[in-house]
Amino acid sequence: MAADELDSLVFQMAVESVGALSIGFTEKAAAIAARSRGILLFDVRVDGDAAVQRIAAIRYPSDRTGVLALDIKGVVIRHCIVGGIFLGLTAPLENWTSMPLSMQAKINVDDHAALFLGALREAGHMPVS
Repeated sequence: MAADELDSLVFQMAVESVGALSIGFTEKAAAIAARSRGILLFDVRVDGDAAVQRIAAIRYPSDRTGVLALDIKGVVIRHCIVGGIFLGLTAPLENWTSMPLSMQAKINVDDHAALFLGALREAGHMPVS
């Protein structure tokens, strides 16, 4: 089994095992990253989207990225795993997450989150609504 297939399988299993836990999205994203031995890159709010309120990404050793999206009602978590083509879109969100809170408060990443989500939708990884 190739490394990217293994990462996909482990990510899927981690999502399924955490899905029923009664914890918030941020805690679920962190738990999925820990259980699947990935690195949580970011967990950001998506303002102004009709279907998604939060999005998170987890990087794996094979350079694949697991993506989690919380629906607007806060009930359903959609997920997918994508390749390196999305790295350019995740970089600004990763950089923002690594900043101190005082810097994060001064920088708006809404456009970057919307752009990333739009690219996922365009590629068929996330539903439009």
